[in-house]
Amino acid sequence: MIVGASILIISAGAILYASNPDRTESPGTPDQPGDSPQPTATVIDATAVKLAEKSSGYCRALAPQDWAFVTNDQATGADLFSPDKSLHAAWGITGVYTYMYPTVDSFLDTWMPLAGYTGFKMSSSSKDLGDGFIQRDFTSAIGKKGTLVYKTYEFGDSVYVVSVYFAAANNAIWESKGSIPIYSAISIRCVSQLRPTTSNVSLPNSDPSSSNDNPEVSLSDRWTEAIMGYENVYSPTTGDHYEAPLNSYWDTGPDGGGYYRSLPGGGYEKLESGFGDY
Repeated sequence: MIVGASILIISAGAILYASNPDRTESPGTPDQPGDSPQPTATVIDATAVKLAEKSSGYCRALAPQDWAFVTNDQATGADLFSPDKSLHAAWGITGVYTYMYPTVDSFLDTWMPLAGYTGFKMSSSSKDLGDGFIQRDFTSAIGKKGTLVYKTYEFGDSVYVVSVYFAAANNAIWESKGSIPIYSAISIRCVSQLRPTTSNVSLPNSDPSSSNDNPEVSLSDRWTEAIMGYENVYSPTTGDHYEAPLNSYWDTGPDGGGYYRSLPGGGYEKLESGFGDY
Protein backbone atom coordinates (compact mmCIF):
# COMPACT_ATOMS: atom_id res chain seq x y z
CA MET A 1 0.00 0.00 0.00
CA ILE A 2 1.41 3.35 -1.02
CA VAL A 3 -0.22 5.80 1.38
CA GLY A 4 1.10 4.25 4.57
CA ALA A 5 4.71 3.80 3.53
CA SER A 6 7.32 5.91 5.33
CA ILE A 7 9.24 6.26 2.10
CA LEU A 8 6.67 6.24 -0.66
CA ILE A 9 6.93 3.49 -3.17
CA ILE A 10 4.84 1.90 -5.82
CA SER A 11 5.16 -1.05 -8.04
CA ALA A 12 5.99 -1.72 -11.56
CA GLY A 13 5.30 -3.11 -14.97
CA ALA A 14 5.18 -2.45 -18.67
CA ILE A 15 2.06 -1.19 -20.25
CA LEU A 16 0.66 -3.85 -22.51
CA TYR A 17 -0.83 -2.39 -25.60
CA ALA A 18 -3.41 -4.48 -27.41
CA SER A 19 -3.11 -4.21 -31.12
CA ASN A 20 -6.45 -3.11 -32.46
CA PRO A 21 -7.95 -6.16 -34.15
CA ASP A 22 -9.30 -5.79 -37.64
CA ARG A 23 -12.52 -3.94 -37.18
CA THR A 24 -15.27 -5.28 -39.39
CA GLU A 25 -18.56 -3.68 -40.17
CA SER A 26 -21.53 -4.81 -38.15
CA PRO A 27 -23.64 -7.34 -40.07
CA GLY A 28 -26.84 -6.07 -41.57
CA THR A 29 -30.25 -7.60 -41.01
CA PRO A 30 -31.42 -10.10 -43.61
CA ASP A 31 -32.76 -8.52 -46.77
CA GLN A 32 -36.53 -8.36 -47.13
CA PRO A 33 -38.17 -8.14 -50.51
CA GLY A 34 -38.11 -4.51 -51.55
CA ASP A 35 -36.24 -3.41 -48.41
CA SER A 36 -32.70 -2.09 -48.04
CA PRO A 37 -30.61 -3.91 -45.42
CA GLN A 38 -30.47 -2.02 -42.11
CA PRO A 39 -27.17 -1.98 -40.20
CA THR A 40 -27.09 -3.41 -36.69
CA ALA A 41 -26.16 -0.84 -34.04
CA THR A 42 -22.99 -1.57 -32.03
CA VAL A 43 -22.93 0.27 -28.70
CA ILE A 44 -20.87 0.08 -25.51
CA ASP A 45 -23.89 0.01 -23.16
CA ALA A 46 -23.66 -3.60 -21.97
CA THR A 47 -19.92 -4.20 -22.21
CA ALA A 48 -18.04 -1.05 -21.20
CA VAL A 49 -16.58 -0.42 -17.75
CA LYS A 50 -17.89 2.90 -16.44
CA LEU A 51 -15.42 5.00 -14.44
CA ALA A 52 -16.47 7.46 -11.74
CA GLU A 53 -14.52 10.55 -10.73
CA LYS A 54 -13.14 10.29 -7.20
CA SER A 55 -11.60 13.01 -5.07
CA SER A 56 -9.57 12.96 -1.87
CA GLY A 57 -7.49 15.79 -0.46
CA TYR A 58 -5.40 17.29 -3.26
CA CYS A 59 -5.90 14.26 -5.52
CA ARG A 60 -8.48 13.01 -7.98
CA ALA A 61 -8.83 9.85 -10.05
CA LEU A 62 -11.12 7.81 -12.28
CA ALA A 63 -12.09 4.29 -11.20
CA PRO A 64 -15.13 2.01 -10.96
CA GLN A 65 -17.73 3.41 -8.56
CA ASP A 66 -17.24 0.73 -5.88
CA TRP A 67 -13.46 1.17 -5.63
CA ALA A 68 -11.91 2.75 -2.53
CA PHE A 69 -9.69 5.83 -2.95
CA VAL A 70 -7.21 6.72 -0.20
CA THR A 71 -4.65 9.53 -0.12
CA ASN A 72 -2.37 11.08 2.47
CA ASP A 73 -2.39 14.64 3.83
CA GLN A 74 0.68 15.68 1.86
CA ALA A 75 -0.73 14.50 -1.51
CA THR A 76 2.36 12.36 -2.01
CA GLY A 77 0.51 9.05 -2.22
CA ALA A 78 -2.79 7.72 -3.54
CA ASP A 79 -4.23 4.19 -3.68
CA LEU A 80 -7.25 2.75 -5.50
CA PHE A 81 -8.53 -0.73 -4.62
CA SER A 82 -11.30 -2.95 -5.96
CA PRO A 83 -13.58 -4.26 -3.17
CA ASP A 84 -11.88 -7.68 -3.13
CA LYS A 85 -8.36 -6.17 -3.42
CA SER A 86 -7.68 -8.21 -6.57
CA LEU A 87 -7.05 -4.98 -8.52
CA HIS A 88 -4.84 -2.12 -7.33
CA ALA A 89 -3.90 1.23 -8.85
CA ALA A 90 -1.68 3.82 -7.21
CA TRP A 91 0.57 6.83 -7.56
CA GLY A 92 3.27 8.17 -5.28
CA ILE A 93 6.21 10.53 -5.16
CA THR A 94 9.20 10.56 -2.81
CA GLY A 95 12.67 11.93 -2.35
CA VAL A 96 15.54 9.43 -2.48
CA TYR A 97 19.10 9.82 -1.14
CA THR A 98 21.66 8.83 -3.74
CA TYR A 99 24.06 7.40 -1.17
CA MET A 100 21.37 4.87 -0.20
CA TYR A 101 19.93 4.17 -3.66
CA PRO A 102 22.17 5.42 -6.46
CA THR A 103 19.74 4.24 -9.16
CA VAL A 104 15.97 4.07 -9.53
CA ASP A 105 16.22 0.30 -9.93
CA SER A 106 18.02 -0.08 -6.62
CA PHE A 107 15.38 2.04 -4.93
CA LEU A 108 12.42 0.11 -6.36
CA ASP A 109 14.06 -3.28 -5.83
CA THR A 110 14.62 -2.49 -2.16
CA TRP A 111 11.39 -0.81 -1.25
CA MET A 112 8.76 -2.63 -3.28
CA PRO A 113 8.81 -5.63 -0.94
CA LEU A 114 8.28 -3.21 1.96
CA ALA A 115 5.21 -1.92 0.16
CA GLY A 116 3.76 -5.44 0.27
CA TYR A 117 5.05 -6.84 -3.02
CA THR A 118 7.44 -9.48 -1.76
CA GLY A 119 9.38 -11.27 -4.46
CA PHE A 120 9.14 -8.14 -6.60
CA LYS A 121 11.01 -8.44 -9.88
CA MET A 122 11.09 -5.86 -12.67
CA SER A 123 11.55 -6.74 -16.29
CA SER A 124 15.01 -6.11 -17.69
CA SER A 125 13.52 -4.23 -20.63
CA SER A 126 11.98 -0.78 -20.43
CA LYS A 127 10.31 1.66 -22.77
CA ASP A 128 10.83 5.40 -22.99
CA LEU A 129 7.37 7.00 -23.23
CA GLY A 130 8.71 10.52 -23.67
CA ASP A 131 8.62 13.52 -21.34
CA GLY A 132 10.76 11.58 -18.87
CA PHE A 133 8.32 8.68 -18.30
CA ILE A 134 9.65 5.11 -18.34
CA GLN A 135 7.50 1.95 -18.31
CA ARG A 136 8.41 -1.45 -16.84
CA ASP A 137 6.74 -4.82 -16.24
CA PHE A 138 6.90 -6.59 -12.91
CA THR A 139 5.98 -9.81 -11.18
CA SER A 140 5.82 -10.69 -7.50
CA ALA A 141 5.58 -13.64 -5.15
CA ILE A 142 2.17 -12.59 -3.77
CA GLY A 143 0.25 -13.72 -6.83
CA LYS A 144 0.09 -10.32 -8.52
CA LYS A 145 1.70 -8.87 -11.61
CA GLY A 146 1.43 -5.46 -13.20
CA THR A 147 2.88 -2.38 -14.78
CA LEU A 148 4.48 0.82 -13.64
CA VAL A 149 5.39 4.14 -15.18
CA TYR A 150 7.93 6.26 -13.36
CA LYS A 151 9.64 9.60 -13.80
CA THR A 152 12.77 10.94 -12.10
CA TYR A 153 13.35 14.57 -11.11
CA GLU A 154 16.86 15.76 -10.37
CA PHE A 155 16.99 17.56 -7.04
CA GLY A 156 20.70 18.15 -6.53
CA ASP A 157 23.74 15.92 -6.16
CA SER A 158 22.59 14.02 -3.10
CA VAL A 159 18.85 13.62 -3.69
CA TYR A 160 16.54 12.76 -6.56
CA VAL A 161 12.75 12.53 -6.66
CA VAL A 162 10.83 9.57 -8.12
CA SER A 163 7.18 9.73 -9.20
CA VAL A 164 5.57 6.34 -9.91
CA TYR A 165 2.22 5.26 -11.36
CA PHE A 166 1.32 1.68 -10.57
CA ALA A 167 -1.25 -0.92 -11.66
CA ALA A 168 -1.52 -4.55 -10.54
CA ALA A 169 -3.93 -7.47 -10.59
CA ASN A 170 -4.06 -11.07 -9.49
CA ASN A 171 -2.07 -13.17 -11.95
CA ALA A 172 -5.14 -15.06 -13.20
CA ILE A 173 -7.04 -11.89 -14.18
CA TRP A 174 -4.24 -9.58 -15.30
CA GLU A 175 -4.75 -10.27 -19.01
CA SER A 176 -8.54 -9.89 -18.84
CA LYS A 177 -8.89 -7.05 -16.32
CA GLY A 178 -5.50 -5.34 -16.19
CA SER A 179 -6.70 -2.42 -18.28
CA ILE A 180 -8.93 -1.25 -15.41
CA PRO A 181 -6.12 -0.52 -12.89
CA ILE A 182 -3.89 0.78 -15.71
CA TYR A 183 -6.39 3.43 -16.80
CA SER A 184 -7.20 4.23 -13.17
CA ALA A 185 -3.51 4.58 -12.27
CA ILE A 186 -2.67 6.95 -15.10
CA SER A 187 -5.78 8.99 -14.29
CA ILE A 188 -4.51 9.79 -10.77
CA ARG A 189 -3.73 13.48 -10.47
CA CYS A 190 -2.21 14.94 -7.33
CA VAL A 191 -0.57 18.25 -6.54
CA SER A 192 2.62 17.72 -4.56
CA GLN A 193 5.29 20.16 -3.45
CA LEU A 194 7.95 17.47 -3.90
CA ARG A 195 8.26 18.14 -7.62
CA PRO A 196 10.86 20.86 -8.24
CA THR A 197 8.49 22.44 -10.77
CA THR A 198 5.64 22.74 -8.25
CA SER A 199 7.52 23.20 -4.98
CA ASN A 200 6.02 26.67 -4.49
CA VAL A 201 2.45 25.73 -5.36
CA SER A 202 -0.15 26.60 -2.71
CA LEU A 203 -1.94 23.32 -2.01
CA PRO A 204 -5.25 24.83 -0.81
CA ASN A 205 -5.59 26.73 -4.11
CA SER A 206 -4.21 24.06 -6.41
CA ASP A 207 -5.92 22.21 -9.24
CA PRO A 208 -4.70 18.64 -9.88
CA SER A 209 -5.81 18.90 -13.52
CA SER A 210 -3.89 22.12 -14.17
CA SER A 211 -0.55 21.66 -15.92
CA ASN A 212 0.73 24.65 -13.91
CA ASP A 213 0.01 22.90 -10.61
CA ASN A 214 0.62 19.34 -11.81
CA PRO A 215 2.79 18.93 -14.92
CA GLU A 216 2.21 15.17 -14.91
CA VAL A 217 -1.29 15.55 -16.33
CA SER A 218 0.54 15.13 -19.63
CA LEU A 219 0.74 11.40 -18.90
CA SER A 220 -3.02 10.82 -18.90
CA ASP A 221 -3.52 13.28 -21.74
CA ARG A 222 -1.41 11.16 -24.07
CA TRP A 223 -3.13 7.79 -23.49
CA THR A 224 -5.50 7.49 -26.45
CA GLU A 225 -4.26 4.11 -27.66
CA ALA A 226 -5.85 0.78 -26.81
CA ILE A 227 -4.64 -0.98 -23.68
CA MET A 228 -5.22 -4.70 -23.24
CA GLY A 229 -8.33 -4.82 -25.42
CA TYR A 230 -9.96 -1.58 -24.28
CA GLU A 231 -9.97 2.07 -25.25
CA ASN A 232 -10.51 5.01 -22.91
CA VAL A 233 -13.49 7.15 -24.04
CA TYR A 234 -15.86 9.73 -22.61
CA SER A 235 -19.18 11.38 -23.37
CA PRO A 236 -18.77 14.96 -24.64
CA THR A 237 -22.19 15.88 -23.20
CA THR A 238 -22.20 14.22 -19.76
CA GLY A 239 -18.47 13.89 -19.14
CA ASP A 240 -18.94 10.23 -18.15
CA HIS A 241 -15.86 8.06 -18.70
CA TYR A 242 -15.75 4.49 -19.96
CA GLU A 243 -13.36 1.72 -20.86
CA ALA A 244 -14.83 0.46 -24.13
CA PRO A 245 -13.91 -3.01 -25.44
CA LEU A 246 -12.46 -2.96 -28.94
CA ASN A 247 -15.22 -5.19 -30.27
CA SER A 248 -17.78 -2.47 -29.44
CA TYR A 249 -16.36 -0.21 -32.16
CA TRP A 250 -19.11 0.71 -34.65
CA ASP A 251 -17.53 1.12 -38.08
CA THR A 252 -20.69 2.44 -39.72
CA GLY A 253 -22.02 4.58 -36.87
CA PRO A 254 -24.27 7.54 -37.72
CA ASP A 255 -21.38 9.99 -37.17
CA GLY A 256 -18.69 7.76 -38.61
CA GLY A 257 -16.62 4.96 -37.14
CA GLY A 258 -16.20 5.09 -33.37
CA TYR A 259 -17.63 4.08 -30.01
CA TYR A 260 -21.27 4.93 -29.29
CA ARG A 261 -23.68 4.86 -26.38
CA SER A 262 -27.46 4.71 -26.60
CA LEU A 263 -29.34 7.87 -25.64
CA PRO A 264 -32.32 7.65 -23.24
CA GLY A 265 -34.71 9.24 -25.72
CA GLY A 266 -33.48 7.21 -28.67
CA GLY A 267 -30.55 7.60 -30.99
CA TYR A 268 -26.85 7.36 -30.28
CA GLU A 269 -23.97 9.56 -29.12
CA LYS A 270 -20.46 9.15 -30.48
CA LEU A 271 -17.87 9.13 -27.69
CA GLU A 272 -14.54 10.94 -27.66
CA SER A 273 -11.15 9.32 -27.03
CA GLY A 274 -8.99 10.10 -24.01
CA PHE A 275 -9.66 11.78 -20.67
CA GLY A 276 -11.15 15.03 -21.99
CA ASP A 277 -11.37 17.97 -19.57
CA TYR A 278 -11.18 15.74 -16.49
